[in-house]
Amino acid sequence: MSRVNPFSASVSAAGDAGQPYVFRSPITLGNGVRGVLAAFVLLTLAVVAVMTHGLQLLQQGIDAGISAGLQQELASAGQLQLNLFRLQLVLMLACYVWAGCWIYRVARNVRALGARGLDDSPGWAVGWYAVPVMNLVRPMRALTQVWLASHAPARWQKLGTPGLLGAWWGFWIAGNLSYWFVTQYLRPEHTFEGLHTQQLLLLCGQALNLAAAALFLLVVSRLTRAQVQEHERQQAAPAAPTPSLADAFVA
Repeated sequence: MSRVNPFSASVSAAGDAGQPYVFRSPITLGNGVRGVLAAFVLLTLAVVAVMTHGLQLLQQGIDAGISAGLQQELASAGQLQLNLFRLQLVLMLACYVWAGCWIYRVARNVRALGARGLDDSPGWAVGWYAVPVMNLVRPMRALTQVWLASHAPARWQKLGTPGLLGAWWGFWIAGNLSYWFVTQYLRPEHTFEGLHTQQLLLLCGQALNLAAAALFLLVVSRLTRAQVQEHERQQAAPAAPTPSLADAFVA
């Protein structure tokens, strides 16, 4: 049986067509990710506010019964919530695109900074997110190695996983599982009690996504800054003198 890890980066991943990696500033892509994430966070806060109002209306219906006015308020709140969900989906897709480009950039940069021995190529650091089951663990491992190698390219294997990455990944997985559960197992409800329960579950999922987005914003900011600082440090370090044949005869 082969002992080669089929999911690790290939030897050719050290560079494109055998060429070494070149550091390119991640600041522009990082700012783009943070801008989209900030918009997503603000929109999610608006969604949470609308959903909370909907919960209050549903509770009012449970306590006092339905009325024409309440039914109209619920219809308006539901339509507003649906429109916000659609806009939220657009922003989420934009986040995926920007974040994918940023992850690819920082994964290439970390090799330009001198890091070696990373398990996944820059392409797979992004690609694992689209692979079922594997996307539960491999993206986190790839980004963790990029994070560690950005802070200490020569000795990243000796560092431990930062708590910020672990917290972000936990909320990210929980939010995705919550969305999957709601879409797969919750049936349309037609009673105030059923709608109230369904709305509570949706609200919990929104809270998890909000926490994940806020934490990933911190991840992007700190990792971008770490790479820029490490690159500046390496550029400012004096170059080691190149030995010559004459040096061997100098006492």
